[in-house]
Amino acid sequence: MIYYLIFNDTFTLHIRVAMLVKKSIIFIFSASFPIFLYIFWEGCKPEKKGPDISGISLSINADRFEKDLFNTDSIHSDQGLGYLKNKYGNFFNLFAFQITSLGSQDSILMAEKFSSFINDSNFRNIYKDCENIYGDFSTKNAGLTKAFRYYAYYFPQKNIPRIVTMMSGFSFPIICDSLNLGIGLDMYLGPAYKYYSTLEPPFPNYLRSRMHGNYMICNAMKGWAESDYGIDESSARMIDFMISQGRILYYLEKIIPDAPDTIISEYSAEQLAWCKVNEKKIWSFFIDNKLLFSFDPNLMNKYVSDGPTTNGFPKESPGNIGKYIGWQIVRSFMMNHSNVSLQQLLEEKELIKIFNESKYKPERN
Repeated sequence: MIYYLIFNDTFTLHIRVAMLVKKSIIFIFSASFPIFLYIFWEGCKPEKKGPDISGISLSINADRFEKDLFNTDSIHSDQGLGYLKNKYGNFFNLFAFQITSLGSQDSILMAEKFSSFINDSNFRNIYKDCENIYGDFSTKNAGLTKAFRYYAYYFPQKNIPRIVTMMSGFSFPIICDSLNLGIGLDMYLGPAYKYYSTLEPPFPNYLRSRMHGNYMICNAMKGWAESDYGIDESSARMIDFMISQGRILYYLEKIIPDAPDTIISEYSAEQLAWCKVNEKKIWSFFIDNKLLFSFDPNLMNKYVSDGPTTNGFPKESPGNIGKYIGWQIVRSFMMNHSNVSLQQLLEEKELIKIFNESKYKPERN
């Protein structure tokens, strides 16, 4: 689930929820001492090693849509919008008609909307804040280059997207189509960023804690994979959601091998440690309550949807506790199937097969 904000004709912000695909945009438990030990171990464990990618020639240099937009002269003229259309092609239409509602078949009206947007004092302030943090994007370009080199190693036949940064008034953090991967810089300005808590309604604390540049590359690589390898949620069971989310986390481990598990999972160190210590009990909860093969959307919302914590579990638990178990199932499956490639894992349609052949059995702590 991804929160985003979209503009109406007066630029009022409204929260919606969206899922992205490439073809189109659709929009009991206690462990204080073991947790301490686990956090210490997580901090001291050796860096994860990936395959040799030195021979892969690939370089990412993101196009800066927000810079071109906010520095465009004569926005009312055909030349102003024409420059953006010519340079960004499909991404311009994506921004104008899907990310925002600035687009219009009436060229004069669209020019007026764009002019109002870039001249609004609040949006100009947000743009300046994005520039202060991300004016120099070289570090992120390097991180994306490294991640996509790993991606090219594991998915040699797949295309590499054009990376485009944007500032769209708290819109999608990540948005993908078949050619472009867009990154909303205004969704990565830090948990304490002033506008995050003053929007109506404000972003919840658990989301704000992740609205930091440290999560950007993982989010980008996750969005690119999910837009290719998402599942049909309308017919999915609990176990399907768990495995689907779990294999994306496993993919991130391989694509960004130096990323800590806290960034990959979007759990805090304490939450991740709590899951590790209580893994056997969490798994028993799913089994004892016969949840794995449930189609009940209310149960999905409880156990495989985002939130500050998981309903029915102690407050120390993270939200979406189901993806943690799915992650461990996928890890177990891959450990027992060394002949299965990362691409084959993500392309597997029968997710129950991954579960049945995983030999997953959490250890008792």
